[in-house]
Amino acid sequence: MKHILIVDDVTTNLKCAVEVLKDTYEVSTAKSGKCALDLLKKSIPDLILLDVDMPDMNGYEVMERLSMEEQLKDIPVIFLTTGSDRESEIKGLKMGAMDIVRKPFEPEIMCSRISKILQMTEQRKELLDIAQKDGLTDLLNRRYMEKLLNQTDTRERKGFFFLLDLDNFKMINDTFGHVVGDDVLISFARVLKEEVSSAGTVCRLGGDEFAVYISEENRKEEITQIARRMIAGIEFEINELLPEACDFKVSVSVGIAEKPLDGNSFIELYAAADKALYYVKQNGKRGYHFYRDTKKERRNSEEDTLIDLLQLQRLIREEEHEAGAYRVEYDGFKRIYRFVSRCMERKSQDVQLVLFTIQDTSEDETDSIRMDHGMRGLEQAVANSLRRGDVATKCGKMQYVAILLNASYENGNLVAQRIQKRFNKIMNDNTLLLSYEIQSVEADKAEIRNVK
Repeated sequence: MKHILIVDDVTTNLKCAVEVLKDTYEVSTAKSGKCALDLLKKSIPDLILLDVDMPDMNGYEVMERLSMEEQLKDIPVIFLTTGSDRESEIKGLKMGAMDIVRKPFEPEIMCSRISKILQMTEQRKELLDIAQKDGLTDLLNRRYMEKLLNQTDTRERKGFFFLLDLDNFKMINDTFGHVVGDDVLISFARVLKEEVSSAGTVCRLGGDEFAVYISEENRKEEITQIARRMIAGIEFEINELLPEACDFKVSVSVGIAEKPLDGNSFIELYAAADKALYYVKQNGKRGYHFYRDTKKERRNSEEDTLIDLLQLQRLIREEEHEAGAYRVEYDGFKRIYRFVSRCMERKSQDVQLVLFTIQDTSEDETDSIRMDHGMRGLEQAVANSLRRGDVATKCGKMQYVAILLNASYENGNLVAQRIQKRFNKIMNDNTLLLSYEIQSVEADKAEIRNVK
């Protein structure tokens, strides 16, 4: 039964309204605006009948207070008024009232208007629910998580954002089909929701990527325990779903960002958690990592993650498909490279391999968002400089590699220098430097030059 709150300072009006509505609705009453606001702290009705002319706090003032409260602002309100002043009606409707009913009211007219407004409100809730839910898993979706984090009070002391990814999910789809893949995602969502329970908000961002936000005050050790429980529970349930003949296991990788240290908005927390997740993926998968820890380690490990042209050529010439940072991510690029090599042998074309590297020369610790911005600038510079038929791909967090077809060593240098100039113009930041190495594909001992 729908609940209606009637607010009016005249006892006779309250009794008449209650008599009309009591058989159809649960009815509460308040004789002042202040009393109504006190009742709303204990129970939220489905609709409010609000008298405009009341002493101490009139209906407009009560409406203004409602609009300031997140939990109350969407309650439909019908203003009750004895006057017929057109400007007052317009004012009430502009403030957000759903309708205006004049006193003394006609019972049938008032009941009809209440019924229609409640029906409209219910339909709006259903549409909003559809818009905020993921159709497959019935979890909340990315749109809801973005709204939640972007509206969260920046004064909130602490919160943790988890980004979860299912390792080897593509192998499930490729091996057993998308029906099994969907069952795995549904199971993933169910276990995740059970593990988090009412402690946080769970959503599916898309594909096999899920997110959790816990806004309560928690120590890092407690968040660690939550992450471990999620990983263990999800892995157990999902591997039980797979056929006995399955020759691989599914695992879960989790990146964790902390609010407000790593950001306040959705995009800031997502970017930080994504970097932590990438760290887990590049270090054997199956585990969790905090972005704060990743940031501390990045400066020490940065030199080890960069490759040079000789390493790149060895990697893309390898035929085996073992797991590894480059073998997996650039498998498609390797096939293109081998195809170009064969074409080059038949047609005697000159082909150049160019490796671009971004270097942060600022004294501050390398910031992941800053480096991402640099990579986007490099991608834009490359896209605007390459010719039709050339091929390029990202190669790690700070490197980009391109194959220049039918280009001499000198022409390759001109293209690379053009990319450098466009990068500098796009970035307008003299602390982010772009260097490149270039080598002819067919030469085993070609000259390699580093240009800054």
